[in-house]
Amino acid sequence: MGIFQKLFKHSAKAFLNFSHSESGNNYNSRSEIINSIADRIATQVSKLQPQVIRNSANGTVIKNDSLARLLSTRPCKELNTTDWLYKIAYQSVISGDGFAIICYNDNFSEIEAIRPIICTNYRIFEDEGILFFRFIWSYDSKEYTVPYDCVIHLKDRPGKKRFLGSDPDDDLATSVEMLDTTYDGIKNIVKNSAHLRGYLKFNNFIDEEDLKNKIKEWKEAYMTAENEGGIAGLGSEFEFKELNQTPKSIPTTQLSFFKTNIYDYFGVSEKIIRGEYSETEWNNFYESKIEPIAMKLSLEFTYKIFSERERGFGNKIVFVANKLQYATTQTKMTVMQALFDRGFITINQGLEMMDMPSLGEEGDIRMVSLNYVKTDDQSLYQTGKENNDAPD
Repeated sequence: MGIFQKLFKHSAKAFLNFSHSESGNNYNSRSEIINSIADRIATQVSKLQPQVIRNSANGTVIKNDSLARLLSTRPCKELNTTDWLYKIAYQSVISGDGFAIICYNDNFSEIEAIRPIICTNYRIFEDEGILFFRFIWSYDSKEYTVPYDCVIHLKDRPGKKRFLGSDPDDDLATSVEMLDTTYDGIKNIVKNSAHLRGYLKFNNFIDEEDLKNKIKEWKEAYMTAENEGGIAGLGSEFEFKELNQTPKSIPTTQLSFFKTNIYDYFGVSEKIIRGEYSETEWNNFYESKIEPIAMKLSLEFTYKIFSERERGFGNKIVFVANKLQYATTQTKMTVMQALFDRGFITINQGLEMMDMPSLGEEGDIRMVSLNYVKTDDQSLYQTGKENNDAPD
C-alpha cells in the first residue's frame, strides 16, 4: 500500500467541481537573501521540542505515549524531529505554506508518520462543505488528493487569502528585482576593475613575438604582488601610458535600503542573519518571530490530531524551547534564582538552565523561601495579630 493510499479511502472520487480553491507551489525562492532568512528562522524553529500534554484540575501531565515518542524522536522514517521541523518551517517561510501529511495505520487507530512534503503544485478546495488538499508531490511527480483534516498546514502571513499564506516572491517582487539589479551592478564594477589599466608604447619597430615577450616581462617585473614599492624602471625603448579610469563606487545606500525592506517583511534583522546579535536583540527576534510559529504549530497539531472530545479533556500538543540558550550567565542566574526561590522549578531544572548535570532523584525537589507570606497574613506574621484586631 502506497504512502498516502490509506488516506484515499476517504477521498476515492475525483473532486473536479468545487466552490472555492486556492493554489500555489513550494519551490525555493529565487532570491538568495530570502533563502538565507528562511534558513535562519527554520534553524531556530527546528530547536523546538514537541510535547504531548494533558491539562486537568490536578495540573499538567507530560505524556509519554506512542504519539509523544513519534513526535520527539522520528516523526517519519526519513527525518528526525530537528530536520522534520526545519523542513516544515523552511517551506512555510520560503513560499508562505509548509505542509505535512498525517499517515495512519490500516484501521486509522494510530498515527504511523507525519510526513513533510514539497509540492510542485497544490490546491486547497472545498467540496460540499468539506475541505480537500490536492497536490503534485515532487518526490514522485504524482498527483494526490487527501482530506485537509489530514494535513498539517503551517501558514506564513495568512492575511490576503482564505486558505493559503502569502508568497514572499510576489509580495517582495519589486525589492527582490531591484536588489538583484544592484548585485548585477556590483558584479560589473568588480569585472571592470580588472580591465586594461595602461599600455606600452614602443619607440622602435618590434615584431609581434618580441612584443608579447616584452609585455610579459613588464607584467612579471612590475605588476605583481612582489613589487611592494610600486616603482618601475623604464629604458628608452618604450613608454608606459596609463589609462585614467574613474572608479565606480558600490551603491551601498541602495543595497542597504532594499535589504532592510526585505528583512522588515520577515521580521528579522541583518544582525540576526549574520549571527552578530546581542542578548536583547535575540530575545526580541525570538518573541516576535519564533514564539508565534510555535503557537501556530501547537494549534494546528492539536486540532488536526486530536478529536473534539480529546481536546475537551485537555489534550494538547505544544512546542517548547529553552529561551535562555543565548542568555548571558548572569541572566541565567537571575532567572534561575527567581524561579527556584518561589518553587517554580526543581534543583535539576535549575541545573539544566546552567548546562550542568542532573543530581538524579535527589534533584527532583522544589524549595520555597520562607520570606514570602500571603498579603492577608502579613500583619499576623509581623505582629502576631490579625489586621482587624483592635489595639490594646
